[in-house]
Amino acid sequence: MNPATPIIELREVEKRFGALTVLRQINFDIARGEFFSLLGPSGCGKTTLLRILAGIEQPSSGTLLIDGQPMAGVPANRRPTNMVFQSYAIFPHLNVEENIGYGLRNQPLSKAEAQARVAEALSLVKLDGLGTRNAHQLSGGQRQRVALARALVCRPKVLLLDEPLSALDKKLREEMQLELRALQRTVGITFVFVTHDQEEALTLSDRIAIMAEGQVMQLDTPRGLYERPANRRVAEFVGTMNLVPGRLCGGRLDAGALGAFAGSMVGVLPEGAEAFLALRPEKLVLHPGAGSGGNPSLAGRVTEAAYLGDRIHYQVTAEGLDRPLSVSVNNVAEGFGLGTPVTLSWAEGAGLILGP
Repeated sequence: MNPATPIIELREVEKRFGALTVLRQINFDIARGEFFSLLGPSGCGKTTLLRILAGIEQPSSGTLLIDGQPMAGVPANRRPTNMVFQSYAIFPHLNVEENIGYGLRNQPLSKAEAQARVAEALSLVKLDGLGTRNAHQLSGGQRQRVALARALVCRPKVLLLDEPLSALDKKLREEMQLELRALQRTVGITFVFVTHDQEEALTLSDRIAIMAEGQVMQLDTPRGLYERPANRRVAEFVGTMNLVPGRLCGGRLDAGALGAFAGSMVGVLPEGAEAFLALRPEKLVLHPGAGSGGNPSLAGRVTEAAYLGDRIHYQVTAEGLDRPLSVSVNNVAEGFGLGTPVTLSWAEGAGLILGP
């Protein structure tokens, strides 16, 4: 197989449950060795798509190829994939080694070969020396590692992960994100990761497919999704985005209180169309009182402030805007108190013009 050939190819894939269509016209490829994430809110179809890749569900129409081979009618246990479930599904009556080696029982391996595979998997997930520990003695992070090792020990070409970090607390989750990315680079196989956590997807992924209502809204790198969302829906889902309504006039967006804006336009929008000025909170600069340094600016007042350690997130109201603007600043100086008059400024080209 040509290394340049995608490991996964999806063509016109749809899935229906009775009259309900949960996946519509899914078309994309996943490269070999890629960390690929499916990101979206609950009910968007991402887990259904993962189950189709695994063979747990069959598509109602369309074509799925894995490693160049059509998967129509191929059961889950005959596919070059393995899956890590959200619940981990650790067998309580087996110890760590027995859990990890469970999938090797039906493979033509000698006992020594199987033991070597289990030892290798234990080392990969940093559980050396814990092979005889019982399942009920494991912490949440250790259980997650056992589930990963059990999936990897069979040496799949694609590892499918269904929100495997969702049960962990924030600190452990962040630690496991780094470990999971390092593990993927070590083993070099393709990971397909399902999550509803945008920060998690941005941290881990080479590319991300944003899904909503059974469709892929945008497929891009983390930077591409954040810096150039394809539409308002993606902009609102990935990170925090200020969206100020306006109307196109002479190639510029008349954004009311923010004035005329000649930002980069996403897509093609006709003259007179309703559109939005999209500004990330970190693109806005807060000044006490007046004085914006000559950039486009707007007077306002601080109405909310959230201290987040290294950063402070403010909400600033301004006359002529129907909702406050979010502003994120580095916590390097004394902050602005509630009710403080401020001036907001931003650089030319700091935002995007998005369609409705």
